[in-house]
Parts: sequence; C-alpha cells; structure tokens
Amino acid sequence: MEISNSVQLETNLYNLKKQDEPRGLVYGTIPELTHDTDSVQISTEGRQLAASAVVEHTARYFFTPQINESLSRVLQNQSSEVQETVYGIIQSNFMTSGNSDEESAALRELGMTQAGYIAANYMQGAEAREFMDTIRRIVAIANTKTTDPETGQVSYATLPQRPVGAPEDYIKSTDLMRLYEPETLEALENALAENKDWANILTSFTLKAINHPTWVKDYRAAVAEQVEEMQESVGSSRFQSASTASLADFSAGIAQLIAGDAFTDTRFLTNNMAAFIRKLGAFA
Repeated sequence: MEISNSVQLETNLYNLKKQDEPRGLVYGTIPELTHDTDSVQISTEGRQLAASAVVEHTARYFFTPQINESLSRVLQNQSSEVQETVYGIIQSNFMTSGNSDEESAALRELGMTQAGYIAANYMQGAEAREFMDTIRRIVAIANTKTTDPETGQVSYATLPQRPVGAPEDYIKSTDLMRLYEPETLEALENALAENKDWANILTSFTLKAINHPTWVKDYRAAVAEQVEEMQESVGSSRFQSASTASLADFSAGIAQLIAGDAFTDTRFLTNNMAAFIRKLGAFA
C-alpha cells in the first residue's frame, strides 16, 4: 500500500525558527569572569591511577559450541572484571602470536595457573571443575598451533562439532564427506554457493553412509585418538606452586617463579601478569 501527499512534521527547532541571518563570532570579555588561564594539576598518584585504570576489552574466540556454551554458563554470574580476565587469558596466553614456541608454552602454563586462581577464588565445586576442564580443552587446542613459514598464517587443529544438546555420538555428514568423499563435499559447497539443489546431494550421501557402517566406526576411532592425543598434550604448569590465598600472594609467588625461570628476558611474562592483575582489580 502506498500513501501519497503525506506531511512530515518538523521537530528541529532551529529549522522551524528559520534563523537565516548570518552569524559571526563576537570578541570581548565578561566582567564577572577573571579571564585568567585555568590549569589542572594531576598528582603523581593520580597519574598512576589513570594508567592502571585502563583496561583493554578482549576478543571472544569461538572454539566449539560445547566449549563456548560451557564458558558462558560458568561465567554468567561473574562480574565483568572476572569475565574480561578469563577472556584475556584466552587471548593473551592461549591464542598467542609473535612469540617463540618456548615463550608460547610458558604463556599457556601461566594462563592455566591464572585460570586456577580464578577457579579457587571465584568459583566453587562443580562449577570450578567444569571451568578448569574447559580451560584445559582450550589449551589442548592451543597446543596444536602451527605457523606457515611462508605466509606466517597461524592455524589450529579443529575438533568435530555438534550442536548444543545433541547426543554424544552426533556426527556431521560433512565431516564424513571430508574424509571419505571430498569430491561430494566440493559439489555440496558449490551447490550451496550457487543456490542449487544441495539437499539432494546431502540426502544421497547420508543414505550412502548408512550403508557403509565402517565409515562411522573408523571416523569415531580417529576422532577419539585425536582427542586423547590433544588431552595428553596438556601437562602441568611450572607456575602451579604459587599460592592462590590472595591476589597479593599469588602475584608475589608468580613473580618469584618468573625470576627463577630460564628466560633471559622475562618481560613477556611480567607484562602478562600485570595485565592479569589490571583486569582483575588492584590488591584488596
């Protein structure tokens, strides 16, 4: 339905008043004001407070529906400071860039210990255990990091994904296609991109997979082996002996352990720990 001859009501007071005459700047003084130059003095303490109050907002990474759903659930009742700290650990300690393999390993271990502090001081029971289990799964993914020597592009191993609430034995048809009929997967992707009959391709492959039960059996065995290898890659942390009794104790313990580490330059660790404290808050 089209409405013609409509009238737009004007709500801009300047337009309604139609102040068309030119306007210019008027120079002069106001007798009631001193017109002295005003200045603001900021104390050293104030400058330090301003610097420490700067908190960077971190990115949110997507791993698998299960990992992200678990993180969201255990963090939903936490303060914004705790949430930012956790996602800061993931970004700065686990999904690192620009560090050597040895430095990345140290950052991952420090991140696991920082996550342990969060679990010990802000969570309890099953919630804390689920949080640390999820953290270890993220570390397992981070441990698979590879860097292309020519392009510098970073990649990680991908775990099979299933929708939240789907049964444990859920398998995506496209995962089977990728392994057993990559040409069918290519045809499916082309059909989707060109808005053609992709449903028939997917249905035909699903029926074929039903008649090849060894595909599912072998696929599950391969996935189980991959998951086991990734989980075994997550060892202990060289920083795990730091006390979690308080943030001050934790910071002091980590500083002592960093000082005793083999790295000649430990600034990448001390700066990371400073960011952790800054996000979480000053000492109580």
